[in-house]
Amino acid sequence: MIILRPAKLNDVSNLERLAHQSGTIVSTLPAKRSHLFNKVERSITSFEQDVDTAGEESYLFVLEETLTGQILGTGAVNALAGNREPFYAFRNDIKIHSSRELNVHSRIHALTLNHDLSDHSQLCSFYIVPALADSLYPSLITLGRLLFMSVFPMRFANEWMAVLPGIADQQGRAPFWEHVGRKFFGIDYNQVEYYNGTRNKTFIAEMMPYHPLYVALINEEAQAVMGLVHKDAELQCSLLSEQGFEADKYVEIFDAGPILTAQRNALSLSQKIQQVKVTIIVSNNTLQTYLIGLADGNSFKACLVQGVLQGNQLQVSQDNIEQLNLNPEQRIFCIKL
Repeated sequence: MIILRPAKLNDVSNLERLAHQSGTIVSTLPAKRSHLFNKVERSITSFEQDVDTAGEESYLFVLEETLTGQILGTGAVNALAGNREPFYAFRNDIKIHSSRELNVHSRIHALTLNHDLSDHSQLCSFYIVPALADSLYPSLITLGRLLFMSVFPMRFANEWMAVLPGIADQQGRAPFWEHVGRKFFGIDYNQVEYYNGTRNKTFIAEMMPYHPLYVALINEEAQAVMGLVHKDAELQCSLLSEQGFEADKYVEIFDAGPILTAQRNALSLSQKIQQVKVTIIVSNNTLQTYLIGLADGNSFKACLVQGVLQGNQLQVSQDNIEQLNLNPEQRIFCIKL
């Protein structure tokens, strides 16, 4: 069985391996052992705490094959994107320029540096090994985290978001960075993304322009990629869009990738969650696939099972019950896929 569970300290070596595989596509999972160790420690502390309102907590999950212990993917949630420091993004604005004398009225597209999204809960650090990209397990990472956030609403804000990587080639050249960010920082795209994942965000406020950037003055190659998602993140974009996340006003500041936002109660998933009891299969009905989440105290894990849902009872195999070590006191939530 493959499960989504909270990360442990003995996962750090596997996380480092996945971080190397993901490259700069997942800037919040840098291949730096000390950073990953701190990230796991912070997650463990966050799960252990009793929380009444969203704060500095960060929750890191791993996708584990239980038979071998192999780690196949990751996903994290920051309770507040900007709790410890502001979360910066470019906002798409329209600036009005008009002249009665010339009878001219122009609407000009501009990008404005801001930290409007700092109070959003942030999904981040999504990665899955390429061999599982065409399976249901990317959904387990994405929907499993959304289910966790829904089961523990006090731990998160009402507004959620995810930053998706923008266009960059295999050599690490990002058109938006080359024509915009490099002019202010003077360093490579891969380097600034590494800094973004491992350092305090004050360098962004110190180096990025304070005044709006008029898009008409930006090189056309950079304009063409604004709001576009990297091909390796199209799967994540699709999964979130299906749930109701939308790319509206904001783009990432380094590569202009889309930032997807959603209201908690507007998500498709929030209308489908059922709290159930699990029993052994006794029905001959056709089996269907369900995502189930198991809440035990402050901890949470999720997996995919084949079963039959009748009322508030989900019938699954005896093997599933034994593998998941289910007990009658656990809160179990399910979603039909």
